[in-house]
Amino acid sequence: MAVPNMIDSPAAWYGRDMANDPAAWIYSLTPADIEELEAAARSFKDSGLPLGLISRALFPLTEFGDFLRQLQTDLRKGSGFKLIRGLPVSRYSAEVYATIFCGIGSHLGSARSQNAAGHLLGHVRDIGADVNNPNTRIYQTTARQSFHTDSCDVVGLLCLKEAKEGGDSMLASSVTAYNEIAKRRPDLVPALFEPVATDRRGEVPEGQDPFFMIPVFTWHEGYLTCLYQRNYINSAQRFDQAPKLTPQQKQALDLLDEIVNDPAIHLEMRLRPGDMQFVYNHSLLHDRTGFVDWPDPEERRHLLRLWLALPDDRPLPPSFKQRYGNITIGDRGGVITSETVLHVPIDV
Repeated sequence: MAVPNMIDSPAAWYGRDMANDPAAWIYSLTPADIEELEAAARSFKDSGLPLGLISRALFPLTEFGDFLRQLQTDLRKGSGFKLIRGLPVSRYSAEVYATIFCGIGSHLGSARSQNAAGHLLGHVRDIGADVNNPNTRIYQTTARQSFHTDSCDVVGLLCLKEAKEGGDSMLASSVTAYNEIAKRRPDLVPALFEPVATDRRGEVPEGQDPFFMIPVFTWHEGYLTCLYQRNYINSAQRFDQAPKLTPQQKQALDLLDEIVNDPAIHLEMRLRPGDMQFVYNHSLLHDRTGFVDWPDPEERRHLLRLWLALPDDRPLPPSFKQRYGNITIGDRGGVITSETVLHVPIDV
């Protein structure tokens, strides 16, 4: 089936409209929600099990569980994101807020490894990594990232500490970006459906190349799916065996970047301590502005991150096996190498 010229979907939103309607994407936790989450955390702690084994059954939720079931549907079929505001992280130990965050994640999907080290719970903060090193993951620096997708169905963030300046979250609809490109430069659309080399940044599964070849956009079984990280596409060109970008592909990628960086297209938000953001990777791109951190190490910007595989999600094309390992719905995504051991680092 040919890709439609325009895709009409709840995921095809404009940032300027979302900015004017925060009630559509912000949910503030009620005292009853917080009490329910704390009780579930106590219940899991009483089980004595390691956090990596948390599940819906071991993190029991009632009314807030109903909210999360609806959120799961909204991520897949709606706007593709939600900000949940107001978890009182300052009054919790690291074990408690990590348990609550992972417990919420277990009601949405299955946690996936976020790096070769097998972290099911990620820590997003500056560790002084060299931004010019082609194997550096940019989230470990203070630099701006770029609009991109992660290698999972949903990415979740819990803000513990915010930066002194900057570090704001930005989201853009890849469906809207596609529609805009199809409208402005339909001649460039085919280039975005051609496989392109993307750098694995040194996290190479056994038997695979140091890059994978997946198109930025795919149309599969009636779904438009985006997989994109321009910085990693650029750095993949360092490999002799990686196909070089054609002039048409460069033009198409430049236009995609121009569109998603337009303030009318993307939505910018500041994550405060206690905010949780969940984003559907297949129809949204996310980014983060550069930031200046606090001098005190205890006050520096710090977020927890989850990568989740959703049940009942869209099918993905066979090419995604290169990045996702497998494409079985509910059990796909993440980074796995021959040395990966799955675990949950609560405080690293």
